[in-house]
Amino acid sequence: MPDETPRFDGMRVLVAEDEFLVSMLLEEMLTDLGCEVVGPFATLSAALETACAGEYDVAVIDLNLAGEKADPIIAELASREVPVAIASGGFEPDLEHRPTVRLDKPYSATQLEQAMATLHAALQGSD
Repeated sequence: MPDETPRFDGMRVLVAEDEFLVSMLLEEMLTDLGCEVVGPFATLSAALETACAGEYDVAVIDLNLAGEKADPIIAELASREVPVAIASGGFEPDLEHRPTVRLDKPYSATQLEQAMATLHAALQGSD
């Protein structure tokens, strides 16, 4: 039986995640899906600098980066109409800009795959 895992070959994903082990696992899962990982970035400043550079297609952003809210990154991505998945530890984020999809931590590979499919569809809709 052929592998039925969706492939997102070449889709560049900006990743901002401050937890080292979560970051490593996320990077591996995204690579397995065929994505190119931009980052991962553990700090607000590094992720925001890259968000402003715009060399990615979609983003997966941890809502809390080393104690700083990721709102400036999310606002920058919203201004560029970039599809975004917000990873959160279970509380409802108070954001001005709504993300495309939300990933409640801890999330599984299947949940990430579904989020990436949603981001991919949003990306295709913006072409």
